[in-house]
Amino acid sequence: MEETRNADVLILGAGPAGLRAALDCAGWGLRTLVVERKREIGSPLQTSGATWIGEIQKLGIPPAFCHRVDVVRFFSPNEEARFRNSRAGIGVLDVKGMLQFLAAQAIRRGARLCAGTKVVRPIVSEQGVRGAVVQTPSGALREITALVTIDATGFASVTARHLFGFRGYRRYGMGVEYDLYAPRWPQQELVLVAGTKEAPAGYGWIFPWGSGRVRAGVGVTVPEAAGADLFACLRRLLEEDARFSGRFKGSGCLEVHKGLIPDEVFPEDPAADGLLIIGDAAGQASALAGEGIRFAMEMGCLAAEAAAAAVREQSSRKELLCRAHEKWNRRHGRSLRMALEINRRMSGLSDEQWDTAVRYMRRLTDRQFLKFLKTDFTLGLFASILARNPGLIRRKLVRTALRELRQRR
Repeated sequence: MEETRNADVLILGAGPAGLRAALDCAGWGLRTLVVERKREIGSPLQTSGATWIGEIQKLGIPPAFCHRVDVVRFFSPNEEARFRNSRAGIGVLDVKGMLQFLAAQAIRRGARLCAGTKVVRPIVSEQGVRGAVVQTPSGALREITALVTIDATGFASVTARHLFGFRGYRRYGMGVEYDLYAPRWPQQELVLVAGTKEAPAGYGWIFPWGSGRVRAGVGVTVPEAAGADLFACLRRLLEEDARFSGRFKGSGCLEVHKGLIPDEVFPEDPAADGLLIIGDAAGQASALAGEGIRFAMEMGCLAAEAAAAAVREQSSRKELLCRAHEKWNRRHGRSLRMALEINRRMSGLSDEQWDTAVRYMRRLTDRQFLKFLKTDFTLGLFASILARNPGLIRRKLVRTALRELRQRR
């Protein structure tokens, strides 16, 4: 075993959550070390990159990394709803470019980053988690000790498996995607597709991200759609669906992406003495549209704030670190739980029910649709949606949402 290295904060994973935490930790002068199992930051890609421009820019991402669209179109098998995008609305990220930008900024502030380095196990003492044993690109083992360890290992949730006996998420979204050069696809048009043919218990997407590039994919919910042939679904979307196939003539696939995202509440308390679990590793994504990047980055900021307080007080007790999750839950907890319940209902819809849902959508304003898709659930939003769709009050899901939101006030 090579020599031991020490850090104030050890961050496991260089995705959106880990890199945003590293940027802030290093900015506060903490000795920050990031380990990432992939040999290249941001590659292979595991996300479609759709996010909300206003939120992502507040988190320090320059506009150059986000491609804005003008129109969002939602298709069911026989219906369509069309919405104008707002200036700070939905966009598609250059994910690899963004992650490498964050990594470079963190390094500039003093963070150390080790790519191609696999987490073997956490180091646990009577005082709690005190770092991790990692395997370097050469295959050597190394102990890295730290006052605070931040697990941002994504869907794998590495430390939870070792500490809590966590066996992984039982319900999750699984997606495949082609990153295409598709010169005929309009770069200002983003499409979502629902229906059992293209995406059973899920949805399909067509996301342009600039210079003729388009990410087209399908995602399904497991176990509801376990065994679905996602590549066959994607072929039907791109080659057999007359609504889209003509625009993909002359296109070519440059990359193939696969990814998983949690669709259930994390079953444990995502913290321990010396440890914070954040981002997808803690199930902090919206199950409504499978969106996690901005949520992960925001949690990275909160984790860094808690880590800085721990270093300042030279105490890594769980109660101190948990302040990050308490703030997170106050901001997003109820909305994400509601998104999960909506996802459960959506995964069981028939094609006829999807057609009905899209007819309801057509009655929404652009703002209402975008706010709903953003998982920005408020009592005012649901009241305004009901004003346009009074029949929805008979739906159990809507009554439950209103009750939750009233309790939140």
